[in-house]
Amino acid sequence: MANNEYTLSHQDVVKAVIIHQNIHEGFWTLNINFNVAATHGPQVPDPCLAVTIKGIGIMRASPADPLAIDAALVNPPAPEHVEGAAQIAVAVKGTHEGGMQFCRDVYRNVAVQSAVKAPTKPG
Repeated sequence: MANNEYTLSHQDVVKAVIIHQNIHEGFWTLNINFNVAATHGPQVPDPCLAVTIKGIGIMRASPADPLAIDAALVNPPAPEHVEGAAQIAVAVKGTHEGGMQFCRDVYRNVAVQSAVKAPTKPG
């Protein structure tokens, strides 16, 4: 059964935007842009002020800001694909039936591939 109302804290809104926009780094906080207009007219003889929300989003914040959300914790980047990882299983051509032999074959294959080309992180 669906609810008729969902209430989120400002931190939950920031987290949702970080995940939706695929942000993985930096500290972020809620940003609300208001539109303010002062007016009076025939139906409203007294002066009045109309405040509307133009937009809701997030903006970068200082790590010292107590309301800031760390994107690295909320939406960590996906692990990088290490080239050759799938080739290990193919090269071993085995299943778990071999027991220790399977483990030795996988270890040898990993050691050989690591010696040939060590994975590096982009700088």
